[in-house]
Amino acid sequence: MGFTFYANRFDTDDLPYRLLVFAAMLGVAALATTLPDAFSGASRGFVLTYVFVRLVLLVLYARAIRHVEEGRAIAAFYFAAFSAAVVVWLASLLFPAPERYWVWAVALAIEIAAPIVGWRLVPSGPVDPRHAPERLGLLTIIVLGESVFAVVLGVSDVNWSAQALFTALGGFVCAAAFWWIYFEFVNPEYAFAALRRRGRILRGLVFVYANYPVIAGLAALGIGVKLAVLAAGGHAAYDGSGWVLCAGLALSMIGLAAVELVMPPYWLAIDFWLRLATALLALGLIPFADSLSPLLIVWILAVALVGQVVVELLGHEQHIEGL
Repeated sequence: MGFTFYANRFDTDDLPYRLLVFAAMLGVAALATTLPDAFSGASRGFVLTYVFVRLVLLVLYARAIRHVEEGRAIAAFYFAAFSAAVVVWLASLLFPAPERYWVWAVALAIEIAAPIVGWRLVPSGPVDPRHAPERLGLLTIIVLGESVFAVVLGVSDVNWSAQALFTALGGFVCAAAFWWIYFEFVNPEYAFAALRRRGRILRGLVFVYANYPVIAGLAALGIGVKLAVLAAGGHAAYDGSGWVLCAGLALSMIGLAAVELVMPPYWLAIDFWLRLATALLALGLIPFADSLSPLLIVWILAVALVGQVVVELLGHEQHIEGL
């Protein structure tokens, strides 16, 4: 999100910008390799690589402070807030686990709260409300693609039994239906059009922060589908893992329901309640994950998502006219 919104405000696409973005990508890749050890006590590598990624973002904001007079106020604010968080991250190395994790929580709180505090500066900055939803949409489809890739990996690791095959098919239907819901019925451009209008700050904040559970839920959904395929294929170690799939979908639907809160009222009539109902259904299945087969859980959720698509296609005249 940090790099997304920096690019939305100050993307110059020159040589230094591209090199810094490549450096950040390399840092994120290195960060991923440290995750298995992050909570086992050997978390120094996790902290240092995370700090490296944040330092790249600080260098970008320093460039904006120097060269973009219009956005100097908002760039300086984020530079100060994120610098304070970096100091706290580095200070966490002085603490042993589990106290170190509480210091991480403080650092994350600073980073997450910074946009809330600094949102009043957004109208004074060079924000293009049309590009932000496009960037977030690209991020969503990348994570959604990872969910489909998880189905492929899951099938490749099991015998081609009918149960595993239909579980994988159900996972693909879930991903396809989610894609349809997000890119056909969610209208984030309305929320971002409000960013430049004073008095609409709350709507912008809701939209921005609601995207996090959407992305996190999609990641969990992909993992859950893979585990469900493995369980259906005879890997007993993954029996009862259907709760991951349910939790991921519930998280994503709660995020999309929150996004609907910043849409015009005519969207709220049906879309918000459909998102919420699907989230409640997924949460309600979690206690039964040990007793229900992964195949059944996947297809219950798939039918719920397809049902959303059908109801919304019938409920929105603009989509009916386009069929």
